[in-house]
Amino acid sequence: MNQKNADIQVERVYPEHFQIIEEAIKHIDSPSLLGYHTPAYMNALTRVLHDNPLYLVAYSNEKIAGFLPVRWENGVLGPVINGLPFFGPNGGPIFTRNETIESGTLLKAFFKALTELAEDLGAISVVIYTPYLADPAPIKMFFSPDRVVDKFTQYIELTNRPIKWPTRSRRAVMRARKMGCQVRLGTAEDFPALLQIYHENCKAADILLKPDEYLYQVVNHLCPAGIARFTVAEWENKIVACLITLQGGVTVSYNVPCSRIKNRALQANSLLVDEAVHYFQSHGYLYWNWEASPSREHPVYEFKNHWGSKEASYNILIRYPKGLSVFFSVSPESIVSAYPFYFVIPFNELEKQYAEKVPVQC
Repeated sequence: MNQKNADIQVERVYPEHFQIIEEAIKHIDSPSLLGYHTPAYMNALTRVLHDNPLYLVAYSNEKIAGFLPVRWENGVLGPVINGLPFFGPNGGPIFTRNETIESGTLLKAFFKALTELAEDLGAISVVIYTPYLADPAPIKMFFSPDRVVDKFTQYIELTNRPIKWPTRSRRAVMRARKMGCQVRLGTAEDFPALLQIYHENCKAADILLKPDEYLYQVVNHLCPAGIARFTVAEWENKIVACLITLQGGVTVSYNVPCSRIKNRALQANSLLVDEAVHYFQSHGYLYWNWEASPSREHPVYEFKNHWGSKEASYNILIRYPKGLSVFFSVSPESIVSAYPFYFVIPFNELEKQYAEKVPVQC
């Protein structure tokens, strides 16, 4: 079960021992460390997905040198492994700040251990996302993927004081204030309003909903644990917008924003972003992670861009231990159903191959 590489030992750490990750996190100052990497988030996600979480933990001289979060799920074709499933947050290996070993040595050890895990499970797909703001190249080299999907994220550096927003965002915030919108911390009593507004937004935009249980876990477990923050914007004593962030290390991630469609002219969402950025900056956070957007032409990208955001690239790295042909015996819809919220195979590739295998019925 354990993999040794030079003086590196990689162990599989299961939920009953996740507390060792809490201690390791205290020694990490990389922006790549996100709230998604924490044991609190991993445990909350298990209550949503009912899958199998673990960490691959690298030791050097009996001290933790880094860790790689891993989850796996069984389904119609066999097990699949994701670094971090569920809407694709950046995962990948995280190193401690005290680590002096060449990162390539650690990466080689991590991915050898990950390969052994895949072999032990008989996995048909292994997928990891390269870490936030990290150079994808060395991870791609040592992981040796069969397929690479290029992605990008947007972010704001919170080191500049005071923060000066570009004109469009500054005016949006000013409008929300002028209209009388106010921000406060959300509570468990606000959960029904959060669900209602979130469902309304996702239906209107025709996007995949996060399960209600996920939002419940965030509000009732991750917020009290300090991993998440939930704020609401009120106007005329009514909640008109909500924002959930997840935080870890020095980085804050924009997780769930939503606003009542009929009240969007109030710009309450912009007020929530402004309040959150200033709050986290005052508490020592250095990066605001907008996360991915569907495309550079999408309105979501434009909204993020209007805050003076920068871009960073990352990769989805995919390996097929048993080859691609194993996927062509079932439809894309069957894979979605069997592995909910897991990245198994790019669907454009799967749909093309499946269409060639299954003739159109006239």
